[in-house]
Formats: sequence, structure tokens, C-alpha cells
Amino acid sequence: MEQIITNDKTSLGAKYNKHEGTVEFKLYSENATHVLLCIFNKPQGEDAVMTLDMEREGNIFKTSVKDYVLNCHKKPVYYGYRVFGPNWPYKEDYKPGTNIGFISKFDKNKNRFNPNKLAYDPYCKELSHLVSEVNPSMNLFRSGADFYLIDNAKWAPKSVYKKLENTEIAKISPRPFSSEIIGEVHLKDLTQNLNIDERGTYLGAKKFAKTIKNLGITMVEFLPLNEYDYKEQGSNHWGYMPLGYFSLARRYAYDKSMGNLLNEFRSMVDEFHKNGIKICLDMVYNHTGEAGLVNNNPDDAKLLSYSLIDNQTYYKTYENGYYRSNSGCGNDFNVNSKAVLDLIVESLVFWVKQGVDAFRFDLAAALLENSCDCNEIYDNINSLAGTLKERLKEKSINVVDDFTKAQDGVVLIAEPWTCGGNQCYQLGNFPSYWAEWNDIARDTIRKITLKPNEISPMNIRNIIEGTPDIFKTKNKSVNYISCHDGFSLYDLNSYKKKNPNTQGGSDWEISGDYEQDKKIKENCIRKQLAVLMLSYGTPMVQIGDIIAHSKLGNNNSYNHDDSINYLNWDKALKKDTLENRITEFTRNLIQFRLSNPIFSSDNFSNVLSYHYDNGEIAQNDNRGYWDNNKDDFFGVLINSTPRIYVAMSKSDKKMDILLPKTNNNLGWHKCLDTFDLQCISLTPKDYIKDEYILNPNSLCIFLEK
Repeated sequence: MEQIITNDKTSLGAKYNKHEGTVEFKLYSENATHVLLCIFNKPQGEDAVMTLDMEREGNIFKTSVKDYVLNCHKKPVYYGYRVFGPNWPYKEDYKPGTNIGFISKFDKNKNRFNPNKLAYDPYCKELSHLVSEVNPSMNLFRSGADFYLIDNAKWAPKSVYKKLENTEIAKISPRPFSSEIIGEVHLKDLTQNLNIDERGTYLGAKKFAKTIKNLGITMVEFLPLNEYDYKEQGSNHWGYMPLGYFSLARRYAYDKSMGNLLNEFRSMVDEFHKNGIKICLDMVYNHTGEAGLVNNNPDDAKLLSYSLIDNQTYYKTYENGYYRSNSGCGNDFNVNSKAVLDLIVESLVFWVKQGVDAFRFDLAAALLENSCDCNEIYDNINSLAGTLKERLKEKSINVVDDFTKAQDGVVLIAEPWTCGGNQCYQLGNFPSYWAEWNDIARDTIRKITLKPNEISPMNIRNIIEGTPDIFKTKNKSVNYISCHDGFSLYDLNSYKKKNPNTQGGSDWEISGDYEQDKKIKENCIRKQLAVLMLSYGTPMVQIGDIIAHSKLGNNNSYNHDDSINYLNWDKALKKDTLENRITEFTRNLIQFRLSNPIFSSDNFSNVLSYHYDNGEIAQNDNRGYWDNNKDDFFGVLINSTPRIYVAMSKSDKKMDILLPKTNNNLGWHKCLDTFDLQCISLTPKDYIKDEYILNPNSLCIFLEK
């Protein structure tokens, strides 16, 4: 097996220079006028033991310190920056905690420089601690009238640098992205309920790799692993408020001592790769977890890093001091500024060097913007999203651009919308080398069972063929039924509306309870999963959905660090339970897809024919059939080797159908009837001559042999 040699070098931040025996510190800021590097012996409670003026070269501030002073091979180095600029220029007699040099908290050019607030390094590989651990009110980090003169250096999170040796990580041989089965999961939730010391950590996930493999998952998509403040505003479990794009969340480390996070992550990736499982990281580049206004006051902002280093470069900011927030999270990252462009590209390169195989980009429509101001100008050619392939190629990172071919490289996956702003829905508008989450597939698959009168045969055909009206002939679709946002698969089939205790969460989500009929519910869950796995594109399923995890009707569980989110594997192993049947059914359904390569072939759509309930071919020009929401039958023949016939009913009554004629004296054998809850294995057993009675709301798979 080939190996990946890890590398923690970045152009900015702290880096060891073995030729000079020094640690080099570099910080980018277009608008800063002076920067002081502060080095500490401890992460909290002490003043800096060393303060150095940094030399300016263009927009880079730099200095270096001899390693015999820092001893970075053996112990962590804690550091941060005091940054001066036009609204607070540097004076020789400046002292922390004073207003010497102060002009304004915020100026007309959108600057928020404040040297009394220590900034952590955007390129640091670890943060020493979180704000909530030392100052939950955040008063020490605010720019308001009562707080802007307070020196917070003793308590501010410090950047952590420790020299790490390169390690080897197993590399997975290239395979088509369309052949992957993506399993989305929160790292802590995956193993928190297990009886192991390492539960809820990177090492806990490492121990669980073989179980994930046995489920059939070939790529794990982790919710964000970058450092974030999980105690912010009470609880923030999911991690969609990133503080640093090179640093890992310490809460997921088994060994929480400084300087070891990256090694634990590498160990996890290595084990996943050895089991043939790829790693996809959920990256949040549309906003950060720091800047934001307090009580909607433009003079009172939360300042931790980017806003202190260069507010107008890092954020989309109005002249009156307000941050644009199309993300819905308090600020929008200025992804078209050079600083942010370089940071995003370099952070992606960094994670590829740690063995990461794919990235899912949260609210990725933001990456299509081609403007540094607050106007939404979407451009799939000249934006970051449009140029990312070439930018990564310049860094010797290949981007997979044909999802049906085995290519060596990284996969880019867009969530193709944002929460607000003009034209914020951009499904289908990303360049051809981007895969895209497909909410049309999500809603259509749900409606097949939950709102069947809103779905026509053409709607179902559109999903089976990979939504060609949006993606044309490209296999770009990431198909899913549910994800972390919204109901779990079990809950969307169990609740008509969200649990009233949910904080946030949509009221319009497609869901239902089938009048609490347990058999119908289980059949419909199986039917939804079957449509997902039989459709063109790359299927994604929550790992929790494989084991029928319920969040008790909570459809926005971002703030639950508890059993609402923790996966219960004991239930999945208990025989004669719905959880066990869904687990085994999904495992076998995945294997059925993987054992039939036609589902990941670029020829898939060309081998399909559609059939009426009498077995005859449905002609494309029969709009009376295709556009009829009341037509309850859908049949598709996959002319592969062997041939596969899928018959689906939307009716709540039984339906007599005829199967298509077989070839060469072969016969149809039933693999699956979703209505038969004991039918789990998907192996062809029952010989079917030419007639079959479809059960209500069921889906059947027949194999020709």
C-alpha cells in the first residue's frame, strides 16, 4: 500500500527553519501598521515573557527566534499578536491596557485594530484554550466602551506551536467517487456510547473503523473538526463556528496535552485508510466563530483573531460597522480577498497532507461570490469556487474532475446555497469538477412516501437519472434523504412536526407519521433508502440513520451534547428490533449497489428503460403518464449484466403488475420487497414468472437470471 508522508509546513504562521535553528513567525495583514509578537511560558495567567517587534515586508510581518530559546522540539510555544493600524497607530510609549495611540474603535475604512486584545494566529495548528473556559461573558474580548481598554493577554487563547515529525499514513488506491457510499457523522456522537476509554475521540473513531467498514460505508464525512467553542451561548455541539482552519478541536482528543492533536488525527486517518475508508472533512469557510456584534452595536464587537489582524480584509463589512451575515451566523468571510483566498487554499493543502481525501463545503454558494464588498455577485468562473482546481494544482494537489473514473486526487463537494442574500440558491451552478448536495433528490425521495400526490413518474425518473435537468450529463449529484440539518431518517417518518423543545429548526420540513402505523413506517423507510441506493450519483446517508437513530423529533440538534445525538449501537445489535432490521437491510442494500458496478458507471442513464404496470415500455412522449401525479406505478429496467427491474407503487392498495419480458429464456427472481420486513438479504430467491402483486407503497427489486 502506498504511503502519504505528512507535512505540517505552511507559508504563514510558525515554522521551524532547521538551517538557521530558528522558529519563524509570519503574519499577513494588508492594513496593519505595526505588529508585536508576544511569547508566553504558559497559556493562561501570565504576562508575555518576550515581546518582539515584527519586520514588515509588503503585507507580511515577520520575525524569528532561536530554537535554543524556545526549545520547540520538547515543549509547546505559546504566542499571540498585538496588532496596530490606522484607527489605533503604534506609539513607542504604548503600554498594554492603556489608550496610548487610540483614535477610534472602528473607522470609516472598517478597521478594528486594538492592541489591548491579543490575536491568535489564523495559521496556528492548535489553540491553547477557549474563551468560554476563562471568560464566558466574553467581556475581556469586546470592543465596547467599558471593555476596549482592558488588556486580555493573560487570558486570551494562545496559538500553540510544537515541532512535529512527519509520519506515514496509508494511502487508498484511486476509485470513482460515484462508487463511494458516504456516511455523515459527528465524531463524538459516533463512539460516545461505547464502553471504551477512548469514546468520543479521534482514537475512539480509529477503534471503530472496522465496524464502519462492515456497514458498507466507504467515505466518512465528519462534521467540522476545526477548533470551535463548544460552550458558546450555552452549547454548540456540531462545530459550525470555526475559530481556526488549521487547528483541530481539542475536545475530541484522547490525549488533550498541548502539541499532540495532529498526531492523534493522523493515527485515525491511517486506520481508516487501512480499512479502505476515505475521510471527508466538513469545512466552514463562509463565516468564522469570532467576529460579531454585541447587542447589534457596531462599536461593540467580539475580537479574537481575524478582526484584530485585518477586519476589512477578512470580513464583508458595511461602512457603518455592521457585518454582513448571509451565513446567518453573525459574519461573512471575505472569500475574495487575497488573505482569505490564500488561507482557504493553504488550509485545504494542509489537510490533504494529513491524508484527507475530500471536502464538503458548508454554505458553499458563498465561495461563488466574486466581490469583496457586500453585494452578491455570483461567478462560477472567476470566483474561488471557479478557480479552486487551478489554485490547488499550483500547490501540486489534483482535483477529481470525472466522478465516474478512478482518479488520484481530492474531491470537492458543495452545499450549494447559503442562508440569505440575493440568489443564495445555486444548485447546479458550480463548475463541473464540483459535486453538489442535491436537495431536489432529498425532497423527492421523501415525497414518494410522505406526499405521493405531489410526485409524478417524471419526478422519480429525474432522481433515478441523477437530476439531469440540473446537472445535464454530469454525475455531480450527492443524493441524500437526511443530513445533520433537519430530522433524522427515522424521525422524518415518525413526526408530523418538530419537537417543540427544538431550538430553531424549520417548520416546513417534509415529514409525517403514517398515523403511527409501525409497519407502514418501516416499509417507507426501507423504500426511501432503496430509491437512494438505486439512483445515479453518489449516495450519502447519516451513519445514525443506518441504525434508525431517533432524535425524538428534534430537527436542529446542534446544541445537544447528549443522548439526543449520541448513537446507540446496542439497539442496532438487538435482534428482532426495527433498529436491527434497518441496520441489516441498509448494509445489504449498500452491498447490492456496490456489487453492481452499473450504478457508478457513466453509462447508467443509457441502459435504462421505463415501463408501465403491464410491462410495456413507457414512451417518452406520453406526457399523460410522465406528468401525472396520480399515476401510482413506476417501473425502471436497468439493462446491465445481470438485468435489474425495479417496480414501485405509490398506492395504498395492492396492485397487479406484469414484469418486462426476459431475455434468452431467463427468469425474474425477487431480491427485495420493502413491504416484507423480513426480506433483508437482497439475494435473488423467489422465481417470478411474469406477474406480481405489488404491496401498498412498496418497492421491489427483481434480478434476471
